[in-house]
Amino acid sequence: MKVLLILLAFVLPIAANATAIQAERSPFNVIDAYMRNCPAASEHSIADIAYYINRSARTDLEKARAVYIWMTDNISYNDAGYNSGNLGDNSAENVLKTRVAVCAGFADLFTAIAVKTGIEAITIIGYAKGYGYSEGDSFDDTDHAWNAVKIDGTWKIYDSTWGQGGGTEDSRGRLKSTKKFDEQWFNVEPKHSVFTHLAQFPYENFLPQNISLTEFERLPDLQPKVFQYGLVTAEELLAQVKTKKPFNLPHMHAVPPTFQIVSAPKTRTIKAKERITIEIKSSEEQHFHLVNELDEWIPFEKKENMYVLNFIPYNSGEIHISVETPEGHYPVLEYEVK
Repeated sequence: MKVLLILLAFVLPIAANATAIQAERSPFNVIDAYMRNCPAASEHSIADIAYYINRSARTDLEKARAVYIWMTDNISYNDAGYNSGNLGDNSAENVLKTRVAVCAGFADLFTAIAVKTGIEAITIIGYAKGYGYSEGDSFDDTDHAWNAVKIDGTWKIYDSTWGQGGGTEDSRGRLKSTKKFDEQWFNVEPKHSVFTHLAQFPYENFLPQNISLTEFERLPDLQPKVFQYGLVTAEELLAQVKTKKPFNLPHMHAVPPTFQIVSAPKTRTIKAKERITIEIKSSEEQHFHLVNELDEWIPFEKKENMYVLNFIPYNSGEIHISVETPEGHYPVLEYEVK
């Protein structure tokens, strides 16, 4: 199946509660609050916003954070334009005026504000595994726009379109966006962003190796947060894609809590009647369960800051590891038993 894309910059991430990353202990609490309280008098122009940012932000990273927060807080995705095919004027000036845009408008306004604050930022056009994408799809054309910012001499990836929320398909088959701040698309390492974002021009991927479009299509669809789990590294996966060896990873989801997966099967398919051990380390109080093939919820045993489960699947079907958050239970890893 091919993703047929007629016009640039339609892509939103698939909306899921698991993609809402909230950093309660963020080192940016002060600058975040400052930007979320930006007065209307400081939002008349791009220069006004940049001036307001520079009154508080001192480092390049703080300035980039300020732009990301203002963008995700104030600009919404243009569902009506996307659904009708009439995208309208996505110039930075018009997006500032209307407060709606598709990703090209998000990216260009981000660049305009960032550059005005005195930092180096660019708009990138390329391919992205967002709304409407399914594993195994191929791309006929570029479909997204995002940003890169130079922080302390190193380029990092920013996507304020995905950072402001995600999209799902409504009952009429139309895009319906949900505005919900997502931390993980801020200041992303290029080696992590390339699993979902591939620049049209290879040098804008900021990687030591070139990733072709075909290789990008073969890479697993992994969001930046999942690399914090420690189950796999970007380096080993990028090396594997060069060998053309097929990937068979479990489905991994980005969820709000912070933890490390110490031990778990690294293949999506696991054998029935074979014991598996899953160990998860967390310095915070968490609640983990394995939901088996019969939809039975089996709790992990807690041993100090480790959560451990030994399990033998007896029936074919799907199982997943779930974590409980204040918002509900979300799958972290998904496996298929055969």
